[in-house]
Amino acid sequence: MAHDVNYLRKPYSRIYESVKHIFLEDDLTFANLEFPVDPQRPLSNYPNFNNHPPYVEAAISAGFDVFSLANNHIGDQGKGGIENTLSTMKELQKQNNIFFSGIKTQGRGNFIPIMIEKRNLKIGFLAITSFINNYSTAELVEIVNYKKSSENEAFVNYISSIAPHYDLFILSFHGGIEYALQPEREKILFFYSLLHAGVDIVWGHHPHVLQPWEMRMIRGATKLIIPSSGNFISGQTWRIDPVNPNPRRVFTGDSAIFSVVVGMLDDDAWILKVKPILISNYKDPDYGMLVMPFEKILELENLSEEWENYYHNRLKEIEKITADRKTKYYGR
Repeated sequence: MAHDVNYLRKPYSRIYESVKHIFLEDDLTFANLEFPVDPQRPLSNYPNFNNHPPYVEAAISAGFDVFSLANNHIGDQGKGGIENTLSTMKELQKQNNIFFSGIKTQGRGNFIPIMIEKRNLKIGFLAITSFINNYSTAELVEIVNYKKSSENEAFVNYISSIAPHYDLFILSFHGGIEYALQPEREKILFFYSLLHAGVDIVWGHHPHVLQPWEMRMIRGATKLIIPSSGNFISGQTWRIDPVNPNPRRVFTGDSAIFSVVVGMLDDDAWILKVKPILISNYKDPDYGMLVMPFEKILELENLSEEWENYYHNRLKEIEKITADRKTKYYGR
C-alpha cells in the first residue's frame, strides 16, 4: 500500500533493505499494488489513493516481478487513473522484465490470463477482485462477485477450461472481510472450487491482516491457498501505541512473505514447500515505515523496552496464525 507516511519518506528503496535479498534470489516475487499509478495526478492518500512511478520502481528494483492490479482501490482516480496506470505499467514493463494482471483497456474481454515462462514452465497468472470502490470504472477491472452463484459458477467453469493450458496456474484474489483473522466460509468454498477447477495457488488479499494458510491434495497433487497475505507495507500502524495497541489495527502491521517451492510430477504442479517468513512494519525514526523480519527488529540496539515487548507479543500472535493451517471452516 502507499499511505502518505510511506510515499512522503524517501528514498523508497529503504523500505526493502532488510528483505530484498529474498526477492532477488527467487524466480518470481508477487505483490498486490493497491493504488493507481497516475503520474498526471498528484500523490494522494486514503480514501482515494494515487502514486507515481518511482514508488513502484523501488519495488521492482527490490526484486518484485509480478503485480496484481485488481483491487477495490484501483479505480480511486476514475477511468483516467486506470488508463494511466495501465500505460505506466506497460512502460515499466518495457524497462524491466515484469508482469501484471487485473486491469484492461475498454472493450477487451474478461479474464485473459498472462503467461509467464520460467524454468521451462508455462505459468498462467490472473488477478481478480470481488468488488471495486468506484463502479464507474468496473469495465476496466477484472471483477468476480463470488457471492453471486451465477458469477461464481461461470468463473469456475471458465478457469476449468483454461487452466489445463498451463503447467502452473496462479490466481490473485482481492476480497473478504477487512480485519478478520479467519476467512469466511463462502470465500474458502470458492477457493476450493478454484483448486478443483485447476488453479494451483490461490493468493488472497484485502483483509489487511494475515489469515491461516492451507495446503490441500487435489487429484493426487498438493495445492496452496493463502486466504489473506496481510499488509506488506502500509501506514496503518503508524500511530500505534506499543503499550496499548488498537486491537483493530494491530494486526495490519504484521504479515509474512510466503516462500513457495513448486515442482512438476507426472505433468502436474506440486507445491513442494511453503515457508512463511514473518515480517512487520517498523517505524524507523529517520526513514519512516520499513519492512523487516521480526528477528531483525528485535536485534535493533535502539529499540525501547516498550517496543521490544510489543514486537515480542506481535511475533507470538503471527506465529499462531501461520501455525494454524486449518480452521473450523476448512474441513478435511
